[in-house]
Amino acid sequence: MSIKISKDLNLPAFIEKNYDGIVIVDKSGFVLFANLAAARLFNRERKELIGKPFGFPLPGDKVIEINIPGKSREVGIAQMQQMPIEWQGRRAIILLIHDISELKKTEMLKAAMDERRRIDRIKNEFISNVSHELRTPLTSVREGISQILEGFLGKTTEKQKEFLLMCLEDIDRLSRIIDGLLDISRIESGKIILKKETVDIVELARSVVASLSVKIKNKGLELIEDFPKEKTEIYVDKDRVIEVFINLLGNAIKFTDKGHIGICVKNKSKMVECSVTDTGRGIAKKDLPRVFSRFQQFGRVFGPGEKGTGLGLSIVKSIIELHKGQIRVESRLNKGTRFTFTLFKYTSRELFRQYIVDALREAVHNDEPLSIFIFYIENLAAVKKEFDSKKISQLMNKFYEIVGGHLRRQADLAVKDDRAILLVLPVTKNEYIDSIQMRLSQALNEYLSKEGMDKKVKIGSRTAGFPRDGSSADELFDKIKEAIS
Repeated sequence: MSIKISKDLNLPAFIEKNYDGIVIVDKSGFVLFANLAAARLFNRERKELIGKPFGFPLPGDKVIEINIPGKSREVGIAQMQQMPIEWQGRRAIILLIHDISELKKTEMLKAAMDERRRIDRIKNEFISNVSHELRTPLTSVREGISQILEGFLGKTTEKQKEFLLMCLEDIDRLSRIIDGLLDISRIESGKIILKKETVDIVELARSVVASLSVKIKNKGLELIEDFPKEKTEIYVDKDRVIEVFINLLGNAIKFTDKGHIGICVKNKSKMVECSVTDTGRGIAKKDLPRVFSRFQQFGRVFGPGEKGTGLGLSIVKSIIELHKGQIRVESRLNKGTRFTFTLFKYTSRELFRQYIVDALREAVHNDEPLSIFIFYIENLAAVKKEFDSKKISQLMNKFYEIVGGHLRRQADLAVKDDRAILLVLPVTKNEYIDSIQMRLSQALNEYLSKEGMDKKVKIGSRTAGFPRDGSSADELFDKIKEAIS
């Protein structure tokens, strides 16, 4: 079967205006016709094609790929297939040519990304396995050297002690490298689950400064603190943020020989901004883009003294980004450095939701049930007319105390705002939800009755359970959001 095109017809519009290239050749392979799209595909004028050999082998019964001139001197790729036709009273072949350059680029990019993910996974598994394997013998070696130093295996000379202490320092440094590699491996493989809680970041920063105060004093450096007077609460993994402050302050101390170390916390409307500054060696402008890369130590000097692993700032950046925050650096060589990171604050409603999201993630990860409760003032508008804000705040504090008194385990969580109390009970079977709700509602109403406020304050409640009421945070939040909207 062949396609027949009448010699009396002009070029059909559906051929001439086709987005794909269409070329007609005779049985010897000379071009009889080429549409505008074909001329564009081959980056030629139409008259340069017609009457000349086509230049590509005919595909026959197959669909083949051919190289075509691409954009910006790149080589593109097109698919070509053929069909027999009758053209101007003689047998000919129509070639249909479809540009697949962008599709190929997308496929190649996807394949490259898949391969990169595969290599990263293998790399992370290798780092993790090797690090774990190194830890045990390294611990044994350290213990052995320590026993020799302490004289358990006989007397040692001062020269021997000097060399053994150098060995211990190198072992400790290697241990820090292993710990850093394990941290990075866990972060990149998504195996780190943040254990978030509400903390006062000012108190947290003060505690870190206190732990490093002896080092600061021994180097003769001045400490400058700039903290807000009010309580500054954020929802973070406390231990991880402590790690960030320790790394930044540790670097500042290490690379500052005179002047001061500064730490600042600013409580802004939607975020908390923290910075650590120093008057130390600084970082050259050309090195700033690589500050947060692994194994980078721009301020290091050779010789005795404390040496780092070059992993700390990479870990710091990963921790901040895990919290959806940002970190930046400003520095001038021999003038000093400032590291600044920001962490977003949550409104009480956003915080309630985040607690649910994090608790659900943990429950799904551990394949365990989760029970959620909201207790709230149902007639808040009427209560606000009856009591001032101070009295309502005292009332919510008492409710929080009552609900918190029923927590059984360390993992149980209660958090409040000016209207509601969220109670999250991990590993609590969903069949117990109704009885827990009834017991806590009764305790709250008994208090109101005792205080003579049962007619003025109405307590409402909502519950949600995983997997009973849903398997996503949105599904669980929908069950309780009416109470806190």
